[in-house]
Amino acid sequence: MRTASRTAEHVALFRALESRRRDRLFVDDYAVRFLPARYRWLVRVAAMPPVGHRIAGLIDHRYPGGPRMSAVARTRLIDDLLAEAEPEQVLLLGAGYDSRAHRIPRMPTTYEVDHPATQRAKRQRIADRAHVHYVPVDLNEERLAHALQRAAFPRKRTAVIWEGVTNYLTEQAVDATLRDLVTTTAQGSTVILTYVDRAALGADTTWHQEVAKVGEPWTFGLDPVEVPGYLAEHGLDVRGDLSTKEAAVRYDRPDEPAAEFYRVAWAVVR
Repeated sequence: MRTASRTAEHVALFRALESRRRDRLFVDDYAVRFLPARYRWLVRVAAMPPVGHRIAGLIDHRYPGGPRMSAVARTRLIDDLLAEAEPEQVLLLGAGYDSRAHRIPRMPTTYEVDHPATQRAKRQRIADRAHVHYVPVDLNEERLAHALQRAAFPRKRTAVIWEGVTNYLTEQAVDATLRDLVTTTAQGSTVILTYVDRAALGADTTWHQEVAKVGEPWTFGLDPVEVPGYLAEHGLDVRGDLSTKEAAVRYDRPDEPAAEFYRVAWAVVR
């Protein structure tokens, strides 16, 4: 990948639109900074409730399967899980255009790990802060442990957020990264990760087709039934696992389409 992630751009759009709603699940005023001009005008007019709901409806119609609400629901769920973890530090793994280190008050020291191209694009649009450390790495090419060692990453109780990434990696990269997370973070650390149900990888869905068109096809998935055992093999004890559809219901958005196959799991390092 030689340019910034297009899927990261789309998630930023969904977060920016959500932030303009009166019944918003979160506020991300930074998301609009990562958008091209063709999307920024949508965000501006979305501040008018009837128009905003209409735009959301058009996106949901154009991209069936619920990518917009799935991104919104997972963002709010992960925000809540992060608050519950009360970590000493945060590791944003495959950070994309995540702005938690900027938008959430009193965030501890945060390490953002991402592909160099996406990270460069992000830093051009958002100011550096003293508590945020950037670690460029391509997880399909290099071990996470090596990158964190270069960054002098301390072994503390950490909240790891691995959002919207595993489905774009190889099985080997996911396996190696999970093992590195357990060895580089302290006991009791929380690992929050999203994943795609393996059954969806072979499905000919519009969502899957669209990400493949922009050069970011899904390459990895897990069977939800096997997740507790899979993570246990890597030294992690599962605490929860929800689909983004279930998360949408939790946050009183049952009528907005979200995916059953897109999931958020969280576990604790033994």
